[in-house]
Amino acid sequence: MVNTVFPESVVRLSRPVYESLPLLYAAIGAFALGVSYVDPRNVTAAATFLIGLVAEIAALTLYLRRRGYREMRREYGGGELSAPPAPTHAGVPTARRAPGG
Repeated sequence: MVNTVFPESVVRLSRPVYESLPLLYAAIGAFALGVSYVDPRNVTAAATFLIGLVAEIAALTLYLRRRGYREMRREYGGGELSAPPAPTHAGVPTARRAPGG
């Protein structure tokens, strides 16, 4: 499917925001687990516990995936992350002008 609204847009998070996501998810998870612990008889305690558990799993998953990616980059000598290079038009024939005109 072709994106006609934003044909050339790619949403990327800045590196500091991306690196802080596991901490944010862990904080949300800890808060939700704490809320469910304070009043376990409440009807919403199970829901907040599940939200906290999912957020903690997401934080751990992101952290471990980032660590594995960094180790792989170090092992294979990968460069710094950046936007993909602009496409070149090498090999594409150009129109030739007729001599004298």
